[in-house]
Amino acid sequence: MSDLIHELAIKAGIVKNHDHVETMERIGGRGYVANLEELTEFARLVGEIARESERKRLQNSHKAI
Repeated sequence: MSDLIHELAIKAGIVKNHDHVETMERIGGRGYVANLEELTEFARLVGEIARESERKRLQNSHKAI
């Protein structure tokens, strides 16, 4: 799951320095710091994945009937 979050953070423009993220997470700091625009894009991407997942789940449940 954390790979997916990291991938979405990169797509949203939150990750600007991979070394920073790794170092901060290793020492217990905040690996991700974002502004409102980046957070909005991250939320949009998460919503997109959630909708796709829900569509697949519903399609599979209709096939089982």
